[in-house]
Amino acid sequence: MRHALTLAALLTALAQSSTAGDAPGFEWTQEKFDLVAAADSADGEAVAEKLRCRKCHNDTGVSDDEDVPTIAGQRPTYIYKQLTDFKNEVRSDKDMQKVAKKLSEQDMVNIAAWYSQQQRPAMVGGDAPLVVKICDSCHEKDIVEKDDRIEVAPVITGQVRKYLRKSMQAFKQADRSNDLFSRMQSVSHKLNSEEITRLARYYGALEPDVD
Repeated sequence: MRHALTLAALLTALAQSSTAGDAPGFEWTQEKFDLVAAADSADGEAVAEKLRCRKCHNDTGVSDDEDVPTIAGQRPTYIYKQLTDFKNEVRSDKDMQKVAKKLSEQDMVNIAAWYSQQQRPAMVGGDAPLVVKICDSCHEKDIVEKDDRIEVAPVITGQVRKYLRKSMQAFKQADRSNDLFSRMQSVSHKLNSEEITRLARYYGALEPDVD
């Protein structure tokens, strides 16, 4: 298998970026982790209903829109951070910024708890690109939770394939920069278009349209 991207190059990139700061305006603290852990999912469901989150994310957070991510079964820490980033305009999306500004800290962790408990679609799978070893080091649940290691990178299995591909391209082009420790920018910068497409098809969910 020929790939311009090598495992060694990615390991070097991660090592160089591991000490970088998170996006401006957000810093993980024990207080924040405790807040997420003590969230009320029932209240989160009620808030999501009130704000009509289903208009874009459907009833349980499983998306059928290439521009909208599936958030069902997502890590609550990740959902909470993204809502915070939208609220602080660290991450760009007019609709999500408008919604997030209406939310309190408690609302955000409660919504995160609700969606994290919903059933996530299965990933497509198939032949795994070499770079999967690096991706899994942050995104694979069993790996990151071993020995109680805290990791707040998102679950990417079962994601909308086109959304996943567009997200990787956005990080590669520096159109998005709210990634933890700048890891995605460092990694995606070394991915070519073919590799991004293969990763999206490997991790993503089956969709009604074939891309």
